Amino acid sequence: MAILEKGRMSDGVMALAGGMDSGRSPALLPKTQVAYAQNVTFRGGYAKTRPSFERIPLATSSAATAMLAAKFQGSGYYEESNTAAHMIVVAGGNVYKLTPPTSGINWTVADITGGVTVSATRERVHMIQADEYLIIQDGTNSPYIYSDTASGTWPQASSATANRVPVGTGPMAYGNGRLWVAQGRNFVAGDILGGTTGILKFTENTLLAGGGSFTVSVGSGDITAMRFVAAPNTALGVGELMVFTSDAAFSVNVPADRNDWYALADPIQRVVLINNGSSSQHSTELVNGDCLFRSRDGIRSLIQAVRDFSQQGNTPISREMSRILKYDNPAYLPHQSGVLFNNRYLLTSMDNYKSATGVAYKGLTVLDFDLISGLSGKAPAAYDGFWKLEVERGSPSALTGFDIYQLAKGRFSEVERCFAFVRNESETMEIWELKNDGDHIEDKDYSGGDAVYQKISSEIELPSFDFGQAGAAKELASADMWVDEVSGGRVDFHCDFHPDQYPCWIDWQDWHVIAEYQASDCESLVDYQKQYRPRMRIGRPPQTEEPAAGKRMNYGWEFAARVKWKGHARLKMFRLNALETQEEPYADVNIDGTAKAIACDCLSGTNSATNQ
Repeated sequence: MAILEKGRMSDGVMALAGGMDSGRSPALLPKTQVAYAQNVTFRGGYAKTRPSFERIPLATSSAATAMLAAKFQGSGYYEESNTAAHMIVVAGGNVYKLTPPTSGINWTVADITGGVTVSATRERVHMIQADEYLIIQDGTNSPYIYSDTASGTWPQASSATANRVPVGTGPMAYGNGRLWVAQGRNFVAGDILGGTTGILKFTENTLLAGGGSFTVSVGSGDITAMRFVAAPNTALGVGELMVFTSDAAFSVNVPADRNDWYALADPIQRVVLINNGSSSQHSTELVNGDCLFRSRDGIRSLIQAVRDFSQQGNTPISREMSRILKYDNPAYLPHQSGVLFNNRYLLTSMDNYKSATGVAYKGLTVLDFDLISGLSGKAPAAYDGFWKLEVERGSPSALTGFDIYQLAKGRFSEVERCFAFVRNESETMEIWELKNDGDHIEDKDYSGGDAVYQKISSEIELPSFDFGQAGAAKELASADMWVDEVSGGRVDFHCDFHPDQYPCWIDWQDWHVIAEYQASDCESLVDYQKQYRPRMRIGRPPQTEEPAAGKRMNYGWEFAARVKWKGHARLKMFRLNALETQEEPYADVNIDGTAKAIACDCLSGTNSATNQ
């Protein structure tokens, strides 16, 4: 039964299946979206704590020590066989192979650079696996080639005189049995898999009428990314090669059979997009039959961009994340990385350059494709917002935020896993794994070999509510919040508010709950369950004066709230309560025209005492 009180009004949110949208005014948002979300996922329809990260511990070795201390330059996945797989890291001009343990938790690190020269100054290298071979391009030296299974001594440096993999400017692709290498505006194809020469040779381009390499259009810029799109219901499942520049995208369809190359005057190359190309090979990712990529104006979908090409509404699909993406420096867009993991597109965002260690990013932009799905229907994709990795370290304990160099994923024991290579507080490298939803409720660090669990700090900024009476004055009286899936011991909550379009947040109330938790104890038959807390009441807000507008902070025409929590919880419902307020029949026509100033704290966005 509703609370009966004369003049009382309520407004708020329940399910938030629309995720984050910072591209519109909070006053225009529907009650299924939030203006900002950090370390939150909306999968299932409600706002809850994001999935956890777990640090990857490494076995002590000289190779591991050298790798962690060196400048990070790139990472990738290498599959030796169906039962053996590795992560590859290039750091400080050396190549390292990381192998998961067969028992225990420590990964082993081996330096596999050999005598091959790899640039130690290149910001990012490019790598790809072509059949049994791993190829690494640094843009200047002969490509690095490695194999765990091919006969001969590995690694080897490629040789132009032997018509092996040529030096490229970065992007590579492997599909339909051929390795493709970008060289500025040109791109060349290796020999066919299973042929007499092998895939490391580059001799069949001469079979083209006129010989030579393929070329993108003049004025479109150098090639920035190359990816084969999926082609379901075909023999190989691989379709056309998409070749991107920063200004365009091209589709290339070249016959796989080299006998057909003799009569081929030009590859079947079409211009797919203009003005909207990819800025980064590492962020160009196949997503559920589509291809997503970071463009200069945001995240773009290949399918949607082609569909809307002739329309004025041909825009990025990331206006919702403009609050975050606007901080990306265009100069560093080529270094952003993105992966599809657990049906989410994760993109490194908010660059942070440091001269000694290069470009890394403060967090991840997260787009969820599996928000709500089932036989009864499927909700559209929505942004989970911005995810950060922060832990408490040192003595006294202090919160440390890690910068993410690159994301990479691989399949180990038939399980797909996602890794973040990060820069820590000492500017050395660490490796963290993003877990699946529900695997853990806290981030898991290691100190001296012992596991250290870290509570995750989350926050959301709710829409601005007018209580169904736009233009009518109200007095904010209180708020109520319902949560469930509370676990992990103590969970701390905090709530802020602001009236109308006031730019700072006003501190409102702190509180906490304790949900006893421990891992299931089968011997004692004790299994602690996640808890809930109905209608946690938030009291009357501060009535301090807002000098610039000449009124109390809790008096206004619409109100917004921000909720923060540290620990694991899910927000089920939030309700603001206000009272009708009698306004003056005729407002004072003598409007104050004196100079005013409003200042917010740069980190928290809360109200500053300097306002006047």
